[in-house]
Amino acid sequence: MDWCRVELSTELQGKIRFADMDEASVELGYDGDYDSLIEGYVRCSREDYWKEIIIKDDLMKLERINIRATFLDCEPQDIVRYVLTCAGISDYVLSDRNYGKRARLVIDQRNGLQALAEVNAAWSISNPYYFQRRIFYWGTGAEQDEIYVLEENETILSLNKYGSLWEAETIAVPWIHHSQQVEIRHSKYNGMAEVERTIVRSDNTGAVHMYIYFGGGMHV
Repeated sequence: MDWCRVELSTELQGKIRFADMDEASVELGYDGDYDSLIEGYVRCSREDYWKEIIIKDDLMKLERINIRATFLDCEPQDIVRYVLTCAGISDYVLSDRNYGKRARLVIDQRNGLQALAEVNAAWSISNPYYFQRRIFYWGTGAEQDEIYVLEENETILSLNKYGSLWEAETIAVPWIHHSQQVEIRHSKYNGMAEVERTIVRSDNTGAVHMYIYFGGGMHV
């Protein structure tokens, strides 16, 4: 689930009013060219810190529903559609692959995210799912019109590997999102990579850096 924490300055604390499930978005860009870092809803609970706003994407809708149903003679897509409908999600793209049918599957008192995990387990698949531009994707991805190139000493500030993932610290590139393909041109890695996750942070001076994580071995 994509999420964002917006820390409120002293001037804004107590002046901005927001409620649980208010629609919210965060954009980043330059010279009037902006792209959405996240689109979703405000999460408010008694445990949340009043000096910040927590925003989660539409997967929060799935997190908040309860599924209790028995499915007969079904394919995984049938259950995924049912779960999305229960969450009020109608804009989605599902894999058209034939996974076969199960005679019976019971999902008992699970939230939407847990239900999707049970679907993957029942068919022994590992289909990823996520939202991009408020469209839900399951087992497939959004079409990508452009491949962004990240280069050493230009957009890449540092590149290091931690465990199985590379971490590229870059200047903020708001048009890059997880599950997209990017081209890395660096002395440590040279080639295509799939973005597994991104983190955007701003420091006390207001400078914004982006951390892009991707897998792969040593490419030079």
